[in-house]
Amino acid sequence: IKSFFSAILGYDKTNGTVTEGILGNVKAYYGCVKSQGRGTLHCHMMIWLEGGHDPNEIKQCIVEANDTDFHDRLLAFLDDTISNEIPADPDAEMTVPSMDHHPCSVHGVAPKSDVDGEENKLARQKDMHHLVKACQVHKHNLTCFKYWKGPPHPRECRFDLDEKHHCAKSSVDYETGEICLCCLDGMVNNFNASMLEAVHCNMDIKFIGSGASAKAILYYITGYITKSQLKAHVAYATLDMARQKLSEFDPADNELTIHAKELIRKSAHTMISHQELSSQQVAAYLMDFGDHYTSHKYVNVFWTLFENYVDAMMPLPKPSTENEHSDNTELEDDDIRSAHEADDEQAHSSQPPLDEDILQDIADGALASNEVSLSIGDNGALIPRANQVQDYQLRSPALQEMCIWDFVAQVEKQKVNQSRIEVDADLPNSEAVPEDDLVDGLEGDFANMEDVPLSDLILNKNNTNMNDKRISIEDIMKDRSHTRPSYELHKGHIERGTHCLVVCHPDRHHIPVPIGPSLPRRDRLEVRERYC
Repeated sequence: IKSFFSAILGYDKTNGTVTEGILGNVKAYYGCVKSQGRGTLHCHMMIWLEGGHDPNEIKQCIVEANDTDFHDRLLAFLDDTISNEIPADPDAEMTVPSMDHHPCSVHGVAPKSDVDGEENKLARQKDMHHLVKACQVHKHNLTCFKYWKGPPHPRECRFDLDEKHHCAKSSVDYETGEICLCCLDGMVNNFNASMLEAVHCNMDIKFIGSGASAKAILYYITGYITKSQLKAHVAYATLDMARQKLSEFDPADNELTIHAKELIRKSAHTMISHQELSSQQVAAYLMDFGDHYTSHKYVNVFWTLFENYVDAMMPLPKPSTENEHSDNTELEDDDIRSAHEADDEQAHSSQPPLDEDILQDIADGALASNEVSLSIGDNGALIPRANQVQDYQLRSPALQEMCIWDFVAQVEKQKVNQSRIEVDADLPNSEAVPEDDLVDGLEGDFANMEDVPLSDLILNKNNTNMNDKRISIEDIMKDRSHTRPSYELHKGHIERGTHCLVVCHPDRHHIPVPIGPSLPRRDRLEVRERYC
């Protein structure tokens, strides 16, 4: 699978390089490994292409803007990428290994560029002919019609494969914006010729780009790849909980209830003990091949922490009755006088609160909070850690304009090796710390950085670091240089002396995953205030 990503798609995650692959420049991918009923492993994946449009943008370009050039180029790309017919047999007398054996059990014909190039091309076409016939031609079975309700309902294959399906040319329905790809053989599953020739096994490929079909495919794939098998430790934990519940003595239980509990207990033990794993699954787990492949790292956003903080600072007004509303509208004279005095006092205030004062109040509040995160240091001592809310609140002034989502997606809090960094106000940047030693001060994806500017990491009042340069947040996030910009935390942060903030490369940003209650929607009146 990793070779498929690097060689076929051109996305080499290990070396961090992206080249043009069969489908173009790949922006991201996510694949989930599943096992069939017979234990055979297969991978379902979604691939995002650089410059790809979403269904609404495609419809806007083709239907609303009537961009004929975009229309022609898109259909030409799809026709070149997706095939669904059996290639013709170029020569009945020619022999290839896939004729005598199943095509999936033998190697294909390797492409050559020597004097016999034309003969090699014909041999590859014949091999593709047998490969498509063996792997891509659909045969109806009971699974195809398991959702059929019987007469008088039509008996249709749930995979939408039928001999009657035929469309000679790809087109776009201008009323719905749906893309209808050409179908030259209704019983041949979609495939990409180059991928099929490389992997030599059955495959399927679909373009997610229009209307209801895109929603259906997204729903199917998302539901399929997130359907996980019952893990052994989860099963045994559930079994133990069931045993405890069923073992509780209740004097009111009659003999029939006791027998029912015993039957449930035996059934649960039998189900767990007969859970099967195929040899392929066992080998994959032992070899640590993993059960999913992803181009990006996923980071949890503990949304409850942020929402609780906002609620504490700006609590939403509770719904009041009509009487309470009328009572509140009538203010006493003393209350009115106090309100005016407070307004005058605020209006004649000498200076507004400084940003530094606000940040220091936040830091003091964080230290006084009842919630404390701890980790174990190298020497075994407990070390306090800041949570995501504190990291965001006490970020560098250069990152003040960055929203929470972008902060989580593109900023990492990295540990700085204190034994390698010496802060000396009298030394220039080039003498404070050897640059070769500074690289060891970062962890994770940034451990291989070279030539990191010392002013980006060392907190020195005589230094001119990146925080003093007025660089827009857009430029910081789009910076594609190998040397990643780094920023110090605010002085009130409890990890200021041991950690710094490093902005990820745009190609290696993280995918935030909100953890907590559902996010409020702006189009719902009942949660409008919470959304705001």
